Amino acid sequence: MHYVIFLISLLVFLPSGLYAEEKAIIGEDGAEMLFIQSGEFLMGSDDEDLKETSHLHAVYLDSFYMDKFEVTNEQFAKFLNSIKPLEDKAGQRWNWIVLRSDLDTEERNAWWPTEIIYDKKTQTYNAFPGFERYPVMSVSWYAAYAYCRWAGKRLPTEAEWEKAARGGLPQKRFPWGNEIPTGGVIFEKRWLHNAVPVPTEKIGNYHPNGYGLYDMAGNVWEWCSDWYSPNYYKKSPYRNPRGPEDGTEKVLRGGSWFNSAMLLRNAMRNTSLPDSTDDAVGFRCVMDVER
Repeated sequence: MHYVIFLISLLVFLPSGLYAEEKAIIGEDGAEMLFIQSGEFLMGSDDEDLKETSHLHAVYLDSFYMDKFEVTNEQFAKFLNSIKPLEDKAGQRWNWIVLRSDLDTEERNAWWPTEIIYDKKTQTYNAFPGFERYPVMSVSWYAAYAYCRWAGKRLPTEAEWEKAARGGLPQKRFPWGNEIPTGGVIFEKRWLHNAVPVPTEKIGNYHPNGYGLYDMAGNVWEWCSDWYSPNYYKKSPYRNPRGPEDGTEKVLRGGSWFNSAMLLRNAMRNTSLPDSTDDAVGFRCVMDVER
């Protein structure tokens, strides 16, 4: 009996971190990650224009961690310097991401660049000065996948992304509620020429959602791990759906700097070929919670 009382007392007075998940951790890439609690949420929307791909349905997800911010130019340059991909036009890097230093080539002189430069003399990748903390963009799904693996993480499933974006607010259109976005959210911008940077903003430009996550709407679209199917919601499993087994295009979420407000909705689904690098697309990572 005395042993039982002692054990109960020990559990009561132990620091909470010893038997509860940390609410924030630092990933191997130095990025802060926030804890998203397991549980059920309503995925999708009953908006008339989204019914084909986003009807409401209940989904249960296990707990996971998600990057607080989108992956930045500085972080992605560190990844490239670490793995040193082949740099010529037949090499891996050329197919992963469009650098600003690619714009002097005939093939890419009008492409959407990211603010990373390759220095041929030092054979290093560097964020364009002043844009270290801006979200990396013009990255393919394969590049995002490779970065996440390098960082000991993975891309979020479409369901994980949507739950995280909602921030605990059930059935709201945007991460902050139903109000149309105003100043601070990066959307409906215009980009006239690739000689000047794309009009994104530094990560964390606007206030966070209910889970503490930034830029879940606007700035750049974010890759998910799932293959896309317009009918997947009709047959997806209740627990931890991971998308179709195969497909042609990958899912994108969150809207970007050039989209209208309605494309920034939590339930809005977009798609692109996994090798596409010519759009306003970035990403963030997630990580499973150790059991």
